[in-house]
Amino acid sequence: MNDKISFYLQQKNKLFNGSVLSVCYKADKNEIKEYGLTNENVLLLIKDNKINDWIAEKDIDYVSKLKEIFKDKEIFLRIQSECLLGMYGDSHCDCEIQRINSIKLIEQKNGIFIHLPQEAQGWGLHYKLKELELQVSGRNTDGKFIGVKNRDDAQRILIGNNNFNDFRSYGIVYKIIEMLGLSDEKFILISESERKLKVLKESGLKVIKYIENKDKDVNPDNLSEYLIKILNETHEFEEGTIDKIIQLISDRKYNSRTLSTLVSIVDKINNDKNYILDSRIKKKFLDVYDKIICGIEKRYIVDESVIKIQNNFSCRVNSSIFKAIQNMYGKNIFDRISLEKMYYFESKTSNKSVRIRSSKVLNTIGKGCIFLKGQVHVEQKTFNEEKTQIFQDEISLSKLRSFFENNEYDYVKRVEMITTISERQIPGINIYIKKLPNIESRIMNVFGKKENIKKFINDLNKSLDRNVFNEVVSNSNYEDENFTNYNLRFADLEVAIQEELAIYELMLDKGEK
Repeated sequence: MNDKISFYLQQKNKLFNGSVLSVCYKADKNEIKEYGLTNENVLLLIKDNKINDWIAEKDIDYVSKLKEIFKDKEIFLRIQSECLLGMYGDSHCDCEIQRINSIKLIEQKNGIFIHLPQEAQGWGLHYKLKELELQVSGRNTDGKFIGVKNRDDAQRILIGNNNFNDFRSYGIVYKIIEMLGLSDEKFILISESERKLKVLKESGLKVIKYIENKDKDVNPDNLSEYLIKILNETHEFEEGTIDKIIQLISDRKYNSRTLSTLVSIVDKINNDKNYILDSRIKKKFLDVYDKIICGIEKRYIVDESVIKIQNNFSCRVNSSIFKAIQNMYGKNIFDRISLEKMYYFESKTSNKSVRIRSSKVLNTIGKGCIFLKGQVHVEQKTFNEEKTQIFQDEISLSKLRSFFENNEYDYVKRVEMITTISERQIPGINIYIKKLPNIESRIMNVFGKKENIKKFINDLNKSLDRNVFNEVVSNSNYEDENFTNYNLRFADLEVAIQEELAIYELMLDKGEK
């Protein structure tokens, strides 16, 4: 056994608040492959108050000692798959929180903490960085932005797996525990992983799940990690944790990979009869999805008299959105295409902000458009701090220029975009599809009442492959006032205009059918 296991008696371990027996199991090549390990060393940290008494002893048979102190006891057990980035502070997973909470529990209850070298579900650290770059930043291995992906979609792109592949196996845990003479004892597993529990039971370990492990640090950064486990049915979380997840989604504290995973959960609830998720939890996900799909409701006051209340749905789309909408509604659905320049100002004396849009019409469908080709119109919107009440007026170019000389406002930024617009062409909604500098995909804004937006999104989903969307849930980051903190200008404006005009021409009646 000496060539497979080594021991080290730590004194005054700071994490476990006392002496800890460190055990390292050296796996061979076959075990590395069989159990999805990314290196040969499996670390065990064993805590019991009686270990402090061993320090004064000279000769120690550690296996006999372990049998003695744990005989007929329920041993708390944590199996922690390696996550080096989490250990070094990455906020985009909950691994480090799990590790710390488990150590605290074992420090109080006594037990065994096992660090398994199974980085990235057995794919390794090199793969993990590529996967997280896709999940968090949306960039592929060439550094090109292709859209933020969830964990499963990232693996499809990097490895080509249609179904997420997890190499990890926990059978090696029984083998090590057996070598330590503890395989006949009862264990309490600190984990929500049903898969981990099942594998350990099948290996022969007498194990139950710790049912009081409720304190979960769910936050916007690691939210998608919880959702992917719910989607893949690998973990069962307490209802309190589910409620934290639902509340974050309800408060719109999410990112793109969270949204894509949420949509997959909703799809699975609606279409997979074998999805074992509890019916109450299913209803919570369906309800919160229904709440957020159509964006935040906003109150518009136009010309100081007309009041309209509508939602704004905002998401990324690819260029096939034009064909998809045309297939649903026919040609001439977009009444104009415009070059727009948006100027942002902030009040020095209040929480109000001003956005002025200067729009030059590049082409129109003709009589169906209320604007003339070549016409320039300017619109001012003044927002309250929450950006939920908006005062909207048409102004002149001279008033726009005056803002640069107005001592009451600070100039913040200017953003250029080429926008294909459908206003009053589709009952109940207006659609704006925007091409911006330095953004490969487009941004789509849909304005209207909630029920009309929801019908539009659902109809669009049914009629096409949803790959046209980067998200099918509204994301406020893509609203005009939020999507960038700096100036955006086309490097070659004329080329950009010609590219977008060419697409617009194809959508007119005189274009190809």
